[in-house]
Amino acid sequence: MSEQEPFDNKPAFEPVREPNAPLKHSGFGIASFIMGIVGILGLIIVTTVIVSLVSSTLDLSTLVDPNGNPTMTEEEIIAAVTPILPYIILFPLFIVIHFIGLILGIIGLARAGYRKMFAIIGTILNGMVLLLVLLLLIIGLAAGMSAP
Repeated sequence: MSEQEPFDNKPAFEPVREPNAPLKHSGFGIASFIMGIVGILGLIIVTTVIVSLVSSTLDLSTLVDPNGNPTMTEEEIIAAVTPILPYIILFPLFIVIHFIGLILGIIGLARAGYRKMFAIIGTILNGMVLLLVLLLLIIGLAAGMSAP
């Protein structure tokens, strides 16, 4: 083989970098980290807004009287809950952001030739949030099944 051939003994999918050059951070890892931070902040903000709107519009202690009869009509409850619905719709969006961030973090961990710090942090952030959501879902389902 001659020295003129550009692909002698080079793997097809290895990133091109100089020997002894410092490793770069993985773009997938950085994206995962950013998605984890944005998702966590978004969930905190949406939860705070929903709790404040519910507490200011509905008095949950007076929804039913001591005999168990409703004190508000269905129309009044719907009118009180309607401003909260757009914020409730944002919850699944942030869960999807965490799921995509987890996938990007795993891809960043699997890529050779890049630093893994942001990929590790992003994978942990997104995975922990998804595990927490799954745990809360299981607890909610278990509580719903045990209710009379």
